Amino acid sequence: APVVSAQTSSSDQAISLKSGFNFVSFTVTPPAKPSELISKNSNIEDIYLYSAAAGSFLSVSEGTLTSLALGKGYIIKSKADTSVTINGPPASVIGDITLKKGFNLLGVSKLSSASAVNSFTKLLNASSSIGGLYKWSPAAGAFLQVIRDTQDRPIMIDGSDPSLSLVKRISLKRLKILKSVMMTILNYRNY
Repeated sequence: APVVSAQTSSSDQAISLKSGFNFVSFTVTPPAKPSELISKNSNIEDIYLYSAAAGSFLSVSEGTLTSLALGKGYIIKSKADTSVTINGPPASVIGDITLKKGFNLLGVSKLSSASAVNSFTKLLNASSSIGGLYKWSPAAGAFLQVIRDTQDRPIMIDGSDPSLSLVKRISLKRLKILKSVMMTILNYRNY
């Protein structure tokens, strides 16, 4: 008898990991338990999630990170250059993400092509609650930063204004997340 999948549709997400720390966001529904992802590749040493509520990182190795989800940003520590493929239902609308005051590590995983907010500076101009945006650049080995100056204007610290384009986008309605493979750290001011 043929095998019938319980999923109505599925996709693959191939994640290339470099030796060391890697910022990752999911475009497909990840395994419910991080241990399942670690078991797919022996080079995955640990998975971290920054908890704005706790003000610290949760990790699989410490037993504090017990689930994975869409809309969150993770850091995967790899022992060597490797790749892992995740199969699951494609990301759908994630819904509103409640931001905590301070830094929030977000993984953006769905796109709306209708937005005029398509860069970090435009996002900062559209929302006074955001104090800064930071995107990891593996090529530079550093974060690209767009923050507010003393007069509350967005400034590009590194001379770069990262785009929120076809695969990178945050839409605004209380910062509803819609689609991407971009990792963004957002400094939420919460007046």
